[in-house]
Amino acid sequence: MSDLNFWYPALLFPAIPLMMISFGNRYSTLAALIRGIHDSIILNNSTLLSKSYLDQLRILTTRLQMVRFMQTLSAISFLLNLLTIYSSYLGFQDWALFIFGFAVLSFFLAIIVFIIEIQFSFKALSSHLADLHDFKNPKI
Repeated sequence: MSDLNFWYPALLFPAIPLMMISFGNRYSTLAALIRGIHDSIILNNSTLLSKSYLDQLRILTTRLQMVRFMQTLSAISFLLNLLTIYSSYLGFQDWALFIFGFAVLSFFLAIIVFIIEIQFSFKALSSHLADLHDFKNPKI
């Protein structure tokens, strides 16, 4: 193995924390949406939920699970990347390459889930836009 193999984890190293920040921001946004819907339902003492609320809750639940999965996969990828660096430092190049492969695979899966979650987000926003298009504003 060449001495250049020691730096290949550096290619993945900066990308993972940046994506984790992005996923964290998505989580914060979802948390705010969920809290807003929760407060709206609780403050109105609504025991009957409209179809719109139920659809929103279903999509938000799915999106929240996806964000959790993305964050978990990214964290695993980050840990595996660190383990790759450490294995390479100890001179276990074969192990380092093997571990790095799993780090890349984990990060790849996180990005795939991210793409799917974006589609759910788009679907939710499109639903809101459709509601606005259907809304008839009375003339004053």
